[in-house]
Amino acid sequence: MIFYIIRNYILHLYRNKLYTLITVSGFAISIMFVLLLGIYIRQELSVDHFHVHKDRIFRLVRDGGATFAPPIGDDIMNQHPEVETYTRLYNDTYSIKLPDGQQVQASSHMVDPAFFEIFSFPLIKGDPREVMAAKNSVVITSSFARNFFNDNPVGHVISLNDQDFMVTGIIEDIPDNSHISKCEIFLNFAVLFDIWGWPEGLTSYGNSSFGMYFLARVQTDLPSKAPQILEKFMKDYWLFSEGYSKTLYFEPLTDVYYSHEYGPGIRHNSKTSIVIFGSIAFLIMIIAIINYINLTIAQSGFRSKEFAIKKLMGSSKRAVFIQNISESVILASAATCLAVVLAYLAEHFFNNQMDSNLNLGRQFNLTFISFLILMGLMIGVVSGLFPALVTDKYQPLDIVKGALTRKTRNYYSRLLIAFQYSVAIVLVLSTWTISRQSSYMRNYDVGFDTDNIFRMENTIQPHQKETFRDQLLTIPGVTAVSFCMGTPVDGGNNQSFTYNDKPMSFQEFVVDSSFFELMGISISETQTAYSKDGWWINETAVRMLELGDNPASFKFHDSDVPVLGIIEDFNFEPLHRPVGPVMVRQLNEASYPWSILVKVEGHNPLETASQIKAVQSEFTGGVPMESAFVDDTLNQWYQKEFRQARLIGAFTILSIIISTMGIFAMSLYYIQLRIKEIGIRKVNGAKVWEVMAMLNFDFVKWVIIAFVAATPIAWYSMNSWLQNFAYRTELRWWMFAMAGMLALAVAILTVSWQSWQAARRNPVEALRYE
Repeated sequence: MIFYIIRNYILHLYRNKLYTLITVSGFAISIMFVLLLGIYIRQELSVDHFHVHKDRIFRLVRDGGATFAPPIGDDIMNQHPEVETYTRLYNDTYSIKLPDGQQVQASSHMVDPAFFEIFSFPLIKGDPREVMAAKNSVVITSSFARNFFNDNPVGHVISLNDQDFMVTGIIEDIPDNSHISKCEIFLNFAVLFDIWGWPEGLTSYGNSSFGMYFLARVQTDLPSKAPQILEKFMKDYWLFSEGYSKTLYFEPLTDVYYSHEYGPGIRHNSKTSIVIFGSIAFLIMIIAIINYINLTIAQSGFRSKEFAIKKLMGSSKRAVFIQNISESVILASAATCLAVVLAYLAEHFFNNQMDSNLNLGRQFNLTFISFLILMGLMIGVVSGLFPALVTDKYQPLDIVKGALTRKTRNYYSRLLIAFQYSVAIVLVLSTWTISRQSSYMRNYDVGFDTDNIFRMENTIQPHQKETFRDQLLTIPGVTAVSFCMGTPVDGGNNQSFTYNDKPMSFQEFVVDSSFFELMGISISETQTAYSKDGWWINETAVRMLELGDNPASFKFHDSDVPVLGIIEDFNFEPLHRPVGPVMVRQLNEASYPWSILVKVEGHNPLETASQIKAVQSEFTGGVPMESAFVDDTLNQWYQKEFRQARLIGAFTILSIIISTMGIFAMSLYYIQLRIKEIGIRKVNGAKVWEVMAMLNFDFVKWVIIAFVAATPIAWYSMNSWLQNFAYRTELRWWMFAMAGMLALAVAILTVSWQSWQAARRNPVEALRYE
């Protein structure tokens, strides 16, 4: 019987090529996106689940960040026996000198020796309990070892800041399903302050910039100790006693990836984004299923005599029901196979848009194959169930009389088409809103110049600073050079203090005399005569400090250092957050600037940047440095939004294409059903445009209903999404009108060609056809 069903169904598909093309392609493309998004979502939800002790690992978090002072770990472990061990985490990039004399830039994580026992990152060489026992030990990743060592690197010595470090272990590269960011080397946290030239920093509570992870003992409840720790912090830890933070808790390891609190050396994602993409995948699949249902019900109108004859010849309802389900499963299974091929072809595009690494080849195992088979069966059953129930509902004589045709024409398909267009309109508005916000952020006036400013890490010795500046200024196209500690794209340094019994948190920038002009930052108001010890504050600081018309009255830490003037606000963080208070001090001879800013002009800034790097290399003997143009860095801030806009745009185009294919086939079917009516109207004097209006209105009214249903959903979802940005575009009424007009235009263009052909047909031919 199954062979008979398959043979007949294949013949039916062959005879109805348009139906076959639309259903198979719609299913295949939809399943492709569901596969890609499904694997992506599974990867995102599995982050950090591979760690053996994942249920006992916690990150210490406070309101305002997950960073603490270096001694906090020891304090908590000594006072609470629930703690088995802990590790601190800090990340930075350093210039490393290899044994062969080559100098390279290496991203590093500063960790405590317990890091390799707490987390389950596999060591290729070395014992987790001993690999970082010595202060000057270094563990390198397998990719770093492959790139820069020809033999076993363990035992080799590398240099950093004229300090020697012995390679004691090799670790597998940080996997994609870890919230800890990728790096190339691991250094002992204890050496960090030697590199900084501040050995006492290891025991200081002043700098609270370091992540903190704890491993709880078995069968203990470490999170319950947070209130007790908070109570102590409120008394003797300045971050809490001075009001900068008020809450404290232990965050489970598997929640860190989705946390809103910043921590060094980690990466984040939003569960909201995962829910959004999961919902889109679900909706795309629903649209494809609806398309199949619409077309199958339409075909059922033409196949009604086949079903009626089978029932009259003795076939049971069950047999006809199984036939409908079997045909749907056959089609869905074929589409699933095609979807796998399409997924491989689209994998590179998807990885680029989502900044992911799906690696479909690695996914292809027995479990994955079983999942594909199950998915094909489920989609087939779900898709075929509704048409089967509709067909099974009618008696053979009712089918012959056209009851099935009238019912499907009047009720089922119209509602399903309206749903399809509702989803399409919501996606159009979502894509438009995200694109507008992305463009808004890209073009927003951040308060400083962003074009043709080259930012580079300072690798120049202090005594070479002025010579290096002079040398850069001889390069054609270089117009200004500034040395500074902190730039608008790295946020500067934090200064926290109490003013009038209120906690304040300022960002501090230490700059030379060229900085303001080079960056195009305006000084809106001068307060006092110039002083080499003076400093500036921004307009936000004036408001927060409630200085009114007398900003010069402010004394930082009760010092006599004067406020030289007020600078206009500029953004030093992504536009998700508002501008905060800023203080700008003057660079003195004792300060070592972290960054160098170079203003370039001309038609080829990249060539100028290459010459700048060449001069830097001459001064440092080839020491590598980090560098980038400021506008490129700003664009990196919003890569997530740019990718989301492109991917949701792809989904939107897909949903419109699927909906258009469906409405095209449905309109062809309905026009064929009304051939006799069209002929009678033409005989009675109806004009072509009147017949077209009649045929189009039947579809247009459901698109209008879809627009009415989609508008509040789109407004609510996009308005909620925009709340994530302190500076955002606005939702305009005309955006909704344009989205509705687009959907309407697509529907009218899809239907009009066929309705025009039907309206121009000779009525005598139409009546003869009937």
